[in-house]
Amino acid sequence: MTTEDTAAELMSILAPRVTFAPPSFAQIVAANVWAATLYLAADMKITKKISICAMLASLGVIILYVGSIVELVDISVACLASFIILFCVVELGNACALSVYGVISILAFLILPNKWVAAYFAFFFGIMPITKKIFEKTGKILSWVLKLVAFNAELFAFYFVFSALDFFEKTEFTEIMLVAAFIMLNIVFVLVDILYGRFRAIYDVRFRHRIRKFLK
Repeated sequence: MTTEDTAAELMSILAPRVTFAPPSFAQIVAANVWAATLYLAADMKITKKISICAMLASLGVIILYVGSIVELVDISVACLASFIILFCVVELGNACALSVYGVISILAFLILPNKWVAAYFAFFFGIMPITKKIFEKTGKILSWVLKLVAFNAELFAFYFVFSALDFFEKTEFTEIMLVAAFIMLNIVFVLVDILYGRFRAIYDVRFRHRIRKFLK
């Protein structure tokens, strides 16, 4: 017997005899449950954000639905629903706000009996809090210019889309009414933008610290 054979035989005697049994079904299930628990714990904030966005989108559709039943308050209700988007911008970020805005707009066009309320929200008020936050990073004067340009672009898009769908009745007073509506809506836009700022200031001072405890 050579030296190498002797060494090999000695190592086989001294080495621990360890056998590995295949994992049982219960062990596999337990491991998967544990992995899923760790994954959910890591993504708890994302899951909570999605849940909050879903609830806010549902609330927005309900508010718009009320406005679609009572036609006299359709613009006011569209403005009221936009405060949900403002809340999303402040607490959840632009991405969540844009998602909630998109869901509310699509569902409103599909569900609401009065499509004008959905149009007011989708074309004007719903997107305003998002563009407000983006444009106000450029400075006070430039932001107003950008916001007014964006709003009037939305206004012209609204007119051309619904004109193509024959939603407007053309009369001899159509041009006068369009100019009056154009001026009125620009005034409403400025007032609503200022209202957003006032609401944000009050919210930051009185309510935000309480709301953030729930959102953590």
